[in-house]
Amino acid sequence: MILFNSKNNSVPKRGVNMKSSLVVKLIEAHSSGSEDAFKNALNILADDEEKKGNLNTSSSLRKAYVYDKKRSAAYSDSPLSEMSFSVQNAIPMPKDKDSTLELLEILTPKITLSDVALPEKTLQAVRQIVAEQKSVEKLIDRGIAPANRLLFCGPPGCGKTLTANALAGELKIPVAYVKLDGLVSSYLGQTGTNIRKIFDFVKNKRIMLFLDEFDAIAKKRDDSNELGELKRVVTTLLQNMDAMPSNVFLVAATNHHHLLDPAIWRRFNSSILLELPNVEQRTQIIERFYSEKLSEYDIDIKTLTILSEGMSGAEVQSFMQSLAKYCVLENVNKVVSQKEIAEIWLQQNTLFVSENSDDFMKALYKLKKNGISLRTLEEITSIPKSTLDYRFKKEELNDE
Repeated sequence: MILFNSKNNSVPKRGVNMKSSLVVKLIEAHSSGSEDAFKNALNILADDEEKKGNLNTSSSLRKAYVYDKKRSAAYSDSPLSEMSFSVQNAIPMPKDKDSTLELLEILTPKITLSDVALPEKTLQAVRQIVAEQKSVEKLIDRGIAPANRLLFCGPPGCGKTLTANALAGELKIPVAYVKLDGLVSSYLGQTGTNIRKIFDFVKNKRIMLFLDEFDAIAKKRDDSNELGELKRVVTTLLQNMDAMPSNVFLVAATNHHHLLDPAIWRRFNSSILLELPNVEQRTQIIERFYSEKLSEYDIDIKTLTILSEGMSGAEVQSFMQSLAKYCVLENVNKVVSQKEIAEIWLQQNTLFVSENSDDFMKALYKLKKNGISLRTLEEITSIPKSTLDYRFKKEELNDE
């Protein structure tokens, strides 16, 4: 018979100690975003259970873990899919008092600048900011303020969120992604309070604070259509930006930079306009997607690049996703024809357009101008070549 005193009661067996330490390792691995470390710790835990004879537990642990990078990436085309949720979300997040919605979520970037197609001039500007952020302490020691407030402007889908993710990835810091649905409140004074909560939460962390759709809280205060509440919100935002410490890297993004209050502009060290991708950037996006998901197929990259003219980066990505789905669902053997590419392009660009409309004919005319023959267009649309030729001549006159 073994007797336990109060001290012995508190002494766990070696197996309990080992399990506790493995659980800690699992949490640390997930928090750091290291999938290899997470998998390794889980396997050790499963092996330990197996040695104890707990075969069902060991088997359940192994089956519960499924990590398929290709599958997880396929679920979303959103730029946020380039981040993984961090266990740091176990830390209580600031919430809106009335709706109880969380004001932000902590995300871990999975990409760097090498994964983003940017013009060389823009890339140089971004790399300068990265260099300053990596040398924050050195600059501060010399009395030089590092750039830690960056504004991205540009149309939807041009890569603002994606570039912000890549910046955080380069710096190896998490991202506090502000959720506008929780931030903006209908209750008087609550939006300003929520802004203060967010800045208070990040002020002691080495982190990127990402404010998407920034114009929602930073509009011009002289807008006659807005109530006094907006002025108070902007004032609160300005005060918190001024008080923000150098360890926080603030990145904001807007599709409507013309709506921003003039005082907001002065708070940023740098503003970068991200425009629709040029031919080199589109080719880069297409070639990267092709090498990752379509390399087994024979596809004319040049045709894809030409037809993607005028698309945003997100639209080019969506075009390639549609092409990949077609190859899988239609059991394409090897070669993807020009006709098939044109069909996919037409479907994506005329989804909400009647086939009898001028917009539909303009889309066909663009295909014709980019090398798709009348015969192929006739096969795709069942519109006689003579009719297409007549309508295209009218389009040519309009071009003149």
